[in-house]
Amino acid sequence: MPTLPTSLLNESVTIQSLSGSSVDDRGLSTSTWSDASTNVQARIMDSGGVSEVDADGRTEQNVEFRIYIPADTTVSMDNRVSYDGVYYNIKNIKNIKDRFGNTFYKELIMDSGY
Repeated sequence: MPTLPTSLLNESVTIQSLSGSSVDDRGLSTSTWSDASTNVQARIMDSGGVSEVDADGRTEQNVEFRIYIPADTTVSMDNRVSYDGVYYNIKNIKNIKDRFGNTFYKELIMDSGY
C-alpha cells in the first residue's frame, strides 16, 4: 500500500489525550492532558472557515483547519492536537481510502475552540 510522501507531510504535531480531570476549590473542573503521539508528521491546511460562537455574552471566532496525517496514526474524537503551542479541537476524522479500500491517510477537521 502506498504512503504519503514526507515532502507533503512537512509539519509536526502532537496528539494529546485526556488523562484525568478534577474539581478545584471553586467547583470548576480542570482537565489534565498527556501526549499520546508526539512528532506526528502532518500537512496543515487552512480551511478558510471561521465560525462565530456566542459564549457567555462574548463572541469568539474559531478558525478551522484540516490536517492530513499518516493512516497508521491512532487518533479519536476525544483527543486534541497541539501545533505551534496552540490546542485545537478535533471536529471530524475521515479515513481517506485508495481505490482498493485501504486507508491511505486520515483527514482531521479541527477548530481553535480551546
